[in-house]
Amino acid sequence: MKMNKIYLLLLAMVVSIGFTSCSDDDDSIDVIAPTGNLVVENQMLENNMLTISNVSMSQDGWVVIHRDNGDGGPMVPEIISVPKMVEAGDATDVMVELKEGEEVEDGEVLWAMLHTDDGVMGTYEFNGTNGLDAPIKDASNNIMTKSFVVSVEAAPTGTVSADSQVLLNGVVSVGNITLDRDGYVVIHASNEAGDGPMVPEIISQPVYLEAGTYENVMVPLKETATVNAGATIWIMLHTDTGEEGVYEFDGENGLDLPIMDESGDIVMTSIEITSISTQAITGTLTVNDQALADNMISVGNIVLSQSGWVVVHASNEAGDGPVVPEIISEPVYLETGAHDDVEITFEESAEVASGDKVWVMLHNDTGVEAYYEFDGQNGLDLPITDASGDIVMTSITLE
Repeated sequence: MKMNKIYLLLLAMVVSIGFTSCSDDDDSIDVIAPTGNLVVENQMLENNMLTISNVSMSQDGWVVIHRDNGDGGPMVPEIISVPKMVEAGDATDVMVELKEGEEVEDGEVLWAMLHTDDGVMGTYEFNGTNGLDAPIKDASNNIMTKSFVVSVEAAPTGTVSADSQVLLNGVVSVGNITLDRDGYVVIHASNEAGDGPMVPEIISQPVYLEAGTYENVMVPLKETATVNAGATIWIMLHTDTGEEGVYEFDGENGLDLPIMDESGDIVMTSIEITSISTQAITGTLTVNDQALADNMISVGNIVLSQSGWVVVHASNEAGDGPVVPEIISEPVYLETGAHDDVEITFEESAEVASGDKVWVMLHNDTGVEAYYEFDGQNGLDLPITDASGDIVMTSITLE
């Protein structure tokens, strides 16, 4: 009954156009009213866009979104979407954008509605009284509107804390990070005024973090970064939208935006670099040719000056070096110190066999502590080098 009242109200708006009287000599003209249908499902609001599954109209027209009036029908004539022009015929997955400044709540009921385009072509003019761009009806003379429920993902949240510190080997230690979804921790230089970060540029490698809580996240600065003793730097959390695992924030594209707190402030903290220090990360390993045993090999001795990794790489086609960054073993995490008879398990997909040449290599541990992240591009968990700058690695032949 309530919907019928709404339909009658909209019908009255349409009929208010009026009728033009005709003389006795005029021939009567039958006007075919535009018809249409639509299908819309309950859905998640994504990038401020809603999807109408299917729209069918006999003439060019509009699809718009109305709020619910709280009485089982659409609130008219106001709309909360940018009017979407749809050509006559059938259209699928029609994307309708919400107007700037319009916000919807999780679980809110909205109404999709079809309208004609009979005033200025290409201009949505329906206001409920002018008789233009009136709602379209179906074959049963019902106004073509359907309700659906929209889900809105809660805003991402996170916290970050860090202390002023010595910059050791160009790596910043972030004491604690929490994220309710996957994202990034990055470092920005301070602006000229010294009261905030310089954005969108970052001076660190972006460290990707899955949702959770982390302690002592090691964030390496880029080789091009210039940070002096006494400098203030800004540690900031970002979302991960767009391509998963690829940091894309540029200040304009709307991707990987900074995470905000409940007050609308960016989740970040500033620290002072008290001094600059360099300490060589060293390591040695001893391993001999050997037979596979339960898909494992044993490394006789490993010494590390800092916690890191031992991994196995396949040999390149020439046989004179490893294939990187791919590894063919499970990465083994080792704390600082000496380790004997370290067992390394090959991945099942490696399919190593007797006669194969493989390369055993040491890596440092930056980024997330005890989480192997080396991919050859992100600057994390890099191979350890010796005093001559050569990678600490040894090749062996499987017997």
